[in-house]
Amino acid sequence: MRFSRHARNGMRLYRVTERDVEGIVANPAETGQDERGNDVFVGFVDGRRIRVVLAADDPGFVITVHERRA
Repeated sequence: MRFSRHARNGMRLYRVTERDVEGIVANPAETGQDERGNDVFVGFVDGRRIRVVLAADDPGFVITVHERRA
């Protein structure tokens, strides 16, 4: 996986590792698509809901990672 600067900043802010992101994508609690057609994966890290968005045209590219409130 490759990570945008925005995704890496979110990972630092929310203390999420690359391994955490890979785990969420491999085994998500929820999936869907955003308004632009990008794939969205939601999983849990230390009890927090984390949202990972992958680019529609490049599924190996992580656009953003952030905490998602219920």
